[in-house]
Amino acid sequence: MEEKEISGDLGSESNNQESNNLVSEEDSKDVSETLVDINEEIDHYKSIAQRAQADLVNYRNRASQEIEEARRAVRVGVISRFISIVDDLERAVENVPEEAQTEWTEGVELVLRNLEKVLELEGVSQIESLGKSFDPREHEALLFEENSDTEDGLILNVIQQGYRLNEKIIRPARVIVSKFTEQENQEDEPSKQEEK
Repeated sequence: MEEKEISGDLGSESNNQESNNLVSEEDSKDVSETLVDINEEIDHYKSIAQRAQADLVNYRNRASQEIEEARRAVRVGVISRFISIVDDLERAVENVPEEAQTEWTEGVELVLRNLEKVLELEGVSQIESLGKSFDPREHEALLFEENSDTEDGLILNVIQQGYRLNEKIIRPARVIVSKFTEQENQEDEPSKQEEK
């Protein structure tokens, strides 16, 4: 009987090992599925974190660009106000009454030169216009003057000086532009000769 018990015990042990193997296979499948789910979840949260980080970087860049644009707008606004003061001082110097004291005139001219130097240090420069060809990016044509002595599109007179800050136009120059016309006498003579 002992043999039976031993063989019975061996049989039950082999059954236990088989059931353990089955359980361990089922457990390993569950563990593998759980690991796959966990890895997918890790990837999901990792992508969320990466997107959030990219959004933060984009936000910082956009915010710094907006701040820089606001600074430029304020700078252009302040400089434009100073330019109008330069215009006023230039008109004052051009229209000084004869009875005005020379010291006063020299003082106004000095203030004008100092203000022009400050603007120059800030990167502001006048747009050279007189005698140049009309450029709609730099000039605003207020009048066209018919002229047979100059070529078409040449700036004859500057009514209000234009300015640029570095390469950006702050205010276009307001100008009078020539419009070429042929002399009437020369046109009439050939037509009269053809009639005869």
